[in-house]
Amino acid sequence: MRFFALTGGLAGALPWALACVLALAVALELVWAPAFVPGMSGVALADNACDRPATDADALECATLRLRGAEREMAIYLDDLLKSEEPEVAEALKQAQAAWLQWREAEGALAAAGVKDKGLAQLARRRQEAQLTEDRVKDLKSLSGS
Repeated sequence: MRFFALTGGLAGALPWALACVLALAVALELVWAPAFVPGMSGVALADNACDRPATDADALECATLRLRGAEREMAIYLDDLLKSEEPEVAEALKQAQAAWLQWREAEGALAAAGVKDKGLAQLARRRQEAQLTEDRVKDLKSLSGS
């Protein structure tokens, strides 16, 4: 009863409760979304919303979704490989991954370097990083034997 008194009664509690339910739904989708399944792209599962983005901002958001999906998938394969390999192989993989991350960052910067518009430069960088990460996932997947 004290909760209802603090929120202004039942009418005041309903918007707060609805916000909590929506926040929980968003959190569950972030945890359980099919985009987290290895081999599946988050963009491909977004009802093709990223096939033809309407604005540069939409294209950047789609590139970001693509990159984040590939990074999640990459993390899954890396974790599996690190758990299953000999200690010296795991250490070599850690070093290779660190070097690869530096290379990806440099390649992203290079993709953006020739673009004068800052928004388009960011888009070029994000797309390059997404493509390289998707390629890295393929490499890690072949290493894991999947």
